[in-house]
Amino acid sequence: MKRIISLLIIAGMAMALADSVSAQDSQKGKGHDAPAFSSIDRDDDGAIDAEEFYQARSKHMAERAAAGGKMKNAANAPSFESLDTNGDGELSEVEFTAHQAEMMENRQQGKANK
Repeated sequence: MKRIISLLIIAGMAMALADSVSAQDSQKGKGHDAPAFSSIDRDDDGAIDAEEFYQARSKHMAERAAAGGKMKNAANAPSFESLDTNGDGELSEVEFTAHQAEMMENRQQGKANK
Protein backbone atom coordinates (compact mmCIF):
# COMPACT_ATOMS: atom_id res chain seq x y z
CA MET A 1 0.00 0.00 0.00
CA LYS A 2 2.83 2.40 0.89
CA ARG A 3 4.45 1.61 -2.44
CA ILE A 4 1.27 2.49 -4.37
CA ILE A 5 0.90 5.77 -2.49
CA SER A 6 4.55 6.61 -3.18
CA LEU A 7 4.11 5.85 -6.89
CA LEU A 8 0.98 8.02 -7.03
CA ILE A 9 2.80 10.90 -5.37
CA ILE A 10 5.73 10.59 -7.79
CA ALA A 11 3.36 10.39 -10.77
CA GLY A 12 1.52 13.49 -9.55
CA MET A 13 4.77 15.40 -9.15
CA ALA A 14 5.90 14.35 -12.62
CA MET A 15 2.62 15.52 -14.13
CA ALA A 16 2.85 18.87 -12.34
CA LEU A 17 6.40 19.33 -13.61
CA ALA A 18 5.36 18.44 -17.16
CA ASP A 19 2.50 20.96 -17.02
CA SER A 20 4.88 23.65 -15.80
CA VAL A 21 7.37 22.99 -18.61
CA SER A 22 4.56 22.88 -21.17
CA ALA A 23 3.22 26.25 -19.99
CA GLN A 24 6.68 27.80 -20.25
CA ASP A 25 7.19 26.37 -23.75
CA SER A 26 3.85 27.73 -24.90
CA GLN A 27 4.90 31.23 -23.87
CA LYS A 28 8.31 31.29 -25.52
CA GLY A 29 10.35 29.77 -28.27
CA LYS A 30 7.69 29.78 -30.94
CA GLY A 31 8.50 33.14 -32.43
CA HIS A 32 5.84 34.95 -30.45
CA ASP A 33 8.15 36.76 -28.10
CA ALA A 34 7.16 40.38 -28.43
CA PRO A 35 10.04 42.83 -28.66
CA ALA A 36 10.27 45.55 -26.07
CA PHE A 37 9.57 49.10 -27.21
CA SER A 38 12.95 50.20 -25.85
CA SER A 39 14.78 47.59 -27.93
CA ILE A 40 13.45 49.17 -31.13
CA ASP A 41 13.68 52.83 -30.03
CA ARG A 42 17.43 52.94 -30.67
CA ASP A 43 17.89 56.65 -30.08
CA ASP A 44 15.82 56.60 -26.87
CA ASP A 45 13.69 59.55 -27.94
CA GLY A 46 10.44 57.90 -26.82
CA ALA A 47 9.25 57.16 -30.35
CA ILE A 48 10.01 54.65 -33.10
CA ASP A 49 10.41 56.04 -36.59
CA ALA A 50 10.08 54.00 -39.78
CA GLU A 51 13.84 53.46 -40.09
CA GLU A 52 14.13 52.08 -36.55
CA PHE A 53 11.06 49.90 -37.11
CA TYR A 54 12.26 48.33 -40.35
CA GLN A 55 15.85 47.89 -39.10
CA ALA A 56 14.57 46.04 -36.03
CA ARG A 57 12.29 43.88 -38.18
CA SER A 58 15.14 43.00 -40.56
CA LYS A 59 17.41 42.10 -37.66
CA HIS A 60 14.71 39.96 -36.03
CA MET A 61 13.97 38.13 -39.28
CA ALA A 62 17.67 37.50 -39.94
CA GLU A 63 18.09 36.08 -36.44
CA ARG A 64 15.06 33.80 -36.89
CA ALA A 65 16.29 32.60 -40.26
CA ALA A 66 19.77 31.90 -38.87
CA ALA A 67 18.20 29.88 -36.05
CA GLY A 68 16.19 27.86 -38.56
CA GLY A 69 12.89 29.53 -37.68
CA LYS A 70 9.97 29.35 -40.06
CA MET A 71 9.18 32.53 -41.93
CA LYS A 72 5.78 31.48 -43.31
CA ASN A 73 3.96 34.70 -42.30
CA ALA A 74 6.71 37.19 -43.08
CA ALA A 75 4.82 38.49 -46.09
CA ASN A 76 1.85 39.28 -43.83
CA ALA A 77 3.85 41.33 -41.33
CA PRO A 78 2.20 44.68 -40.61
CA SER A 79 3.72 47.80 -42.07
CA PHE A 80 4.98 50.72 -40.03
CA GLU A 81 2.18 52.82 -41.48
CA SER A 82 -0.49 50.42 -40.22
CA LEU A 83 0.86 50.71 -36.67
CA ASP A 84 1.13 54.51 -36.85
CA THR A 85 -2.55 55.01 -36.10
CA ASN A 86 -2.37 58.78 -35.67
CA GLY A 87 -0.30 59.25 -38.85
CA ASP A 88 2.41 61.40 -37.26
CA GLY A 89 5.30 59.37 -38.71
CA GLU A 90 6.28 57.89 -35.34
CA LEU A 91 5.12 55.04 -33.16
CA SER A 92 4.47 56.00 -29.58
CA GLU A 93 4.76 53.38 -26.90
CA VAL A 94 0.95 53.44 -26.67
CA GLU A 95 0.55 52.66 -30.40
CA PHE A 96 3.22 49.96 -30.22
CA THR A 97 1.72 48.32 -27.12
CA ALA A 98 -1.79 48.47 -28.57
CA HIS A 99 -0.58 46.64 -31.67
CA GLN A 100 1.13 43.95 -29.57
CA ALA A 101 -2.04 43.47 -27.51
CA GLU A 102 -4.09 43.12 -30.69
CA MET A 103 -1.67 40.53 -32.09
CA MET A 104 -1.77 38.56 -28.83
CA GLU A 105 -5.57 38.61 -28.83
CA ASN A 106 -5.64 37.39 -32.45
CA ARG A 107 -3.28 34.52 -31.58
CA GLN A 108 -5.41 33.56 -28.58
CA GLN A 109 -8.58 33.58 -30.71
CA GLY A 110 -6.82 31.47 -33.33
CA LYS A 111 -5.84 28.91 -30.70
CA ALA A 112 -9.37 28.85 -29.32
CA ASN A 113 -10.79 28.17 -32.78
CA LYS A 114 -8.59 25.11 -33.31
